[in-house]
Amino acid sequence: MPINLTRRTMLQLAGAGAAALTLPAGMAHAATKLRYGNAGNPTSLSNVFNQKLSDAIAAKTKGELSMEIFAGSLGGEQKLLDSMSLGSLDMYNGAYTGTREFDILYSPGFFRDGVHAKAVIDSEIGAKASAVLGDRYGARLLGVGRLGGYNLMLRKPISSLSELKGLKIRSAQIEGCIEGLKHFGAIPTPIPFNEIYLAVQQGIVDGVLTALSPGVAGKFYEVAKYVVEADFGLALDKEAISVASWNALSPDYQQILATTFTEMEETDYYGASIGGKQKDLGIWSGANGADSILKLDAASLAKDLEPLNRRLADEVYGAGAWDKIKAL
Repeated sequence: MPINLTRRTMLQLAGAGAAALTLPAGMAHAATKLRYGNAGNPTSLSNVFNQKLSDAIAAKTKGELSMEIFAGSLGGEQKLLDSMSLGSLDMYNGAYTGTREFDILYSPGFFRDGVHAKAVIDSEIGAKASAVLGDRYGARLLGVGRLGGYNLMLRKPISSLSELKGLKIRSAQIEGCIEGLKHFGAIPTPIPFNEIYLAVQQGIVDGVLTALSPGVAGKFYEVAKYVVEADFGLALDKEAISVASWNALSPDYQQILATTFTEMEETDYYGASIGGKQKDLGIWSGANGADSILKLDAASLAKDLEPLNRRLADEVYGAGAWDKIKAL
């Protein structure tokens, strides 16, 4: 049956099309609030950053895209990753992934500094690590937040790293951290982040290895008097989104989310971590006295651990990987 369109009908259709083209930006999108989870305290740098990220993307999308922040309320990092994999959580931020590709990067001395770490993450090494998240958790890496150094927080003072021998040190279940502690004879003791305070308070462990910012936010200085000023590895928070949640976003919202994270990470993550270290150490010394900041000589740390880091890099990324990493 032929369809006859009158001139009036055609004008009406044309008008409707023109009106659609002039709809306010964002009207074509249903409002979306991404459920975000991190095991740390709401005041930790990671979670403060992500609240700022949520505010920024909400402003850019006129409130149509934002994040619901769950900080320290949904369990440990493995549980959060599993929740993202199962679809009950859209986004995850944390140190732990359970993948060798990311975990070895936490070994002390693996990077010269945060700038070197970014160069490695932006290289083929980082691309290989990112691909593993998709295979294991059905997740896509938005980026890596450079949280600053990992620091040792101890119940009793030490005068050199060799005195770590025999001490039980809480570590995330992260290969680089565990191998670095073993190198000095310590006994790595994996404990979920949200259980650290009580474990130190009760003497289950002699100390903690974690990033300084969440350590201060979690008030670990109340149960571990001493903190080693020199960094014992570099903290790299993975910011991941489930592939299903990513694919549900429109291409323009995908771009806004990804580019906003990258732009803000430089100042509000990495820059804030550098600027915040002395403030965090000040909070520690304010609570426990100036002698609570242990200024150990760690100048040779990277050199001492180079054989370990070469082995890890070449095992995970293939022969010659360590030399490529050093050259970046």
